[in-house]
Amino acid sequence: MGKKIGIGEKSGSSTPFDANASLIRLEKRYNELMINAAKQMAKDDDEVIGATTDETITSEYVVVARSKAKGGVADWVPFAQICLSRPESEFDNSKEVFQAVISTYCRELSHLAAFGAPVFSTVARSDLQYGIEPVDSFHKHVFEAVIEGAVEQDMTKSLARETLGLGTSESDKAIIKQAYRKLSFSLHPDRVEGNEEEKEAAAEQFGRVKLAYDTLMSGIRQEGVSWYESLGGRARTGFVGPISLLPMSAAQEQMTQRKAEAAMVGLSTDIIQTFVARNLRSS
Repeated sequence: MGKKIGIGEKSGSSTPFDANASLIRLEKRYNELMINAAKQMAKDDDEVIGATTDETITSEYVVVARSKAKGGVADWVPFAQICLSRPESEFDNSKEVFQAVISTYCRELSHLAAFGAPVFSTVARSDLQYGIEPVDSFHKHVFEAVIEGAVEQDMTKSLARETLGLGTSESDKAIIKQAYRKLSFSLHPDRVEGNEEEKEAAAEQFGRVKLAYDTLMSGIRQEGVSWYESLGGRARTGFVGPISLLPMSAAQEQMTQRKAEAAMVGLSTDIIQTFVARNLRSS
């Protein structure tokens, strides 16, 4: 797991809790759970016809964190991936299972957050908030928009407003949409006449207008909804957060009762730092 970040915390015994050792075990278990899930999927369907046992579902989720204290990490930063295995009957109780998982492994999660983004090492564990969503939802609505689509990577909000011909502080959705429609209509490749060079220039400008629109609209949201949560709009329904933490003993009991098991690994530091950098630009 790399350089050790000391968290000498006692957990019901005189032995300090070793987050690094726990994470090494959990990373190994993560691989085992995914291998077992792949084997289960590869089984012949005939073997499960007429079965009465509760089938196990194994899913992957991305975990995010932020600080609830002023001056900390204001918006969500993805930093870990969790593999969660539980009976099919518990799938409808996902929010309760998420709460139990996050609460059970809050020490390991705070360690992973600080490892991936040192800024989290300045945040008290009691001030950390967590959220979670399916990995497919994260890749579709967050990763593709922010990492692959490079939203706001080469265009600031002020440049986006300038590109759309808006005022320096314009943030009204209707006005932004109207300006975008007007420009995109006039610059659309199918409407531009002229030689190939002129058409190519128009196509490039059309792309800049689209990027400007996406950049501005990604930050316009309902009151109380962060920029991170606004990504994907209404189509993004899988995000859960912030999650209220349970006492660890109660969380572990919930995991046992629900026959749930989880393991985790850290996300790439490049991904984490992209979101940390945006937090710093917005602060």
